Amino acid sequence: MKSLVILASGSGTNAVNITKVFAEGSKIKVKALITDRENAPVRAKMEELGVPVYYFPRRDWRETPQTIADFVKSTFSPDLVILAGFNSILKEEFVDAFEGRILNIHPSLLPAYGGPGMWGHNVHEAVLAAGEKESGVTVHIVTNEVDGGPIVLQETVPVLEGDTPATLEARIHEKEYSIFPRAIVKLLRELDGPDNGQHAATADEPEKPASTMTPPPIPPDAQWADALGIPHGPDDFTNPPAPHAPQPTPSPAETHAPHIQLQNGPRYTPPSTGTHAPYMHPATATEEQPVMPKTYMLWAILSLILCCLPAGIVAVIMSSRVSAKFYEGDYEGARRASRNAEIWIIISFVLGVLSNTLYLPFMFLIGR
Repeated sequence: MKSLVILASGSGTNAVNITKVFAEGSKIKVKALITDRENAPVRAKMEELGVPVYYFPRRDWRETPQTIADFVKSTFSPDLVILAGFNSILKEEFVDAFEGRILNIHPSLLPAYGGPGMWGHNVHEAVLAAGEKESGVTVHIVTNEVDGGPIVLQETVPVLEGDTPATLEARIHEKEYSIFPRAIVKLLRELDGPDNGQHAATADEPEKPASTMTPPPIPPDAQWADALGIPHGPDDFTNPPAPHAPQPTPSPAETHAPHIQLQNGPRYTPPSTGTHAPYMHPATATEEQPVMPKTYMLWAILSLILCCLPAGIVAVIMSSRVSAKFYEGDYEGARRASRNAEIWIIISFVLGVLSNTLYLPFMFLIGR
């Protein structure tokens, strides 16, 4: 049995899909979900599928990554760690602990449109701005270089006339459901070694006549997929298998973790050692870290006080929605709220200027 641990921060569509694909009848099992957001929507979805959920806040990922790595190793001994929309930066200690065994998915044809700042919507905007005719999706091994690890699988997606970042993102996301499980199988097979029962000919062995030569071997990832009883063809993931029956979630007493778990459960924090790992600059991070859009809160408050009261109120509301949407995992909603806040601040200032400009002529007319 091969085991996976999934790291996710948002809605978790890829995490859920992987769990369903490797459900009943498969020799690959998702052992746990680990999240860095206490209220991440993926938590409830994975618990419904019977997957234990653990929570480590972002501060722990920054300051005590070795503690998290030790917990994951000792508790699950995973064959692979899967990043399925995980927003915390992976520090070197964690990456080194699972060297060559961390998989990430990126919505472009790496190495194009990869690296710091190239995540989610930013990638699709850059692809369209450059006038590319095709984009795609890449599953790669995580290293200490952003999006620089070895590519496991890669597939193209055409850029259509009239595409927007949202429509391109939707088509690429559909492709992710197929490629991610196949990449997992492929890497697991490669990690098991090259010996798949085929006898390699040596230099002293005579060449076999064409009539007795065996047909070309089946690719290793397809062999593994067949052996594990999971789909692997290009059209096999259109309708993922139904979820397996929910299994009871372990109670905190059944787990032995320095920082856990579970929905509504208490989280034990070990005593501080007084030392913390240095914060990794985004340029050396191993996972794209979403950046919250500008809230413009200061400008919104100034527009409320100094300019137009109604428009200023709307600007403050929109500014507050930026952080709320961002920490819910709705990054596109946060971008829209930031843009709306900027618009309403401008409206408030314009109305304020107009009202002050017209005030003196109006008072002059009344005085007459």
